[in-house]
Amino acid sequence: MYQNKSVDILKVIIKICYILLAAVVFVMWFITTGTITWDGDSFKLIEEFQIRLLSFPFYAVVPAGYAALVCIDKLLTNIKKDLVFEAATLKYLNIISYACVYASVVGIVSVVISLVSDVYDFIIVFSLLSLGELFMAIVLQVIKQVFRKAIDIKEENELTI
Repeated sequence: MYQNKSVDILKVIIKICYILLAAVVFVMWFITTGTITWDGDSFKLIEEFQIRLLSFPFYAVVPAGYAALVCIDKLLTNIKKDLVFEAATLKYLNIISYACVYASVVGIVSVVISLVSDVYDFIIVFSLLSLGELFMAIVLQVIKQVFRKAIDIKEENELTI
């Protein structure tokens, strides 16, 4: 059994991320749609259309974020069980990579929508996030290939006397 405490710490951090992501979804929804009544007057928490537009790409990538968190959690569980060089590892790395590609596509679509709607405030942010997510997907695919090769070597060694 794997005895490294960093895996346990990472699993706790992942659990905290589950909670934080859910909280941010709720807070984002509240501040983009909420109103406050003060002295009989109602005020929207966020009046600017451009700022409210930020919530749509965020909501679109939340499912990918949760999918990635679940797969990372499962990878860490497998590490604790000494099940590192297994087919499941490849599957989880692939799913995380696809989640990154999906988030990148959401960012690219957001850039296009920003250009079409003449809202240029967040084009650089959307572009940089998209490139970062695409880069992460590529890194994960390379790591997956390394693990695939390691699994092949492990299986080959198990067949050797």
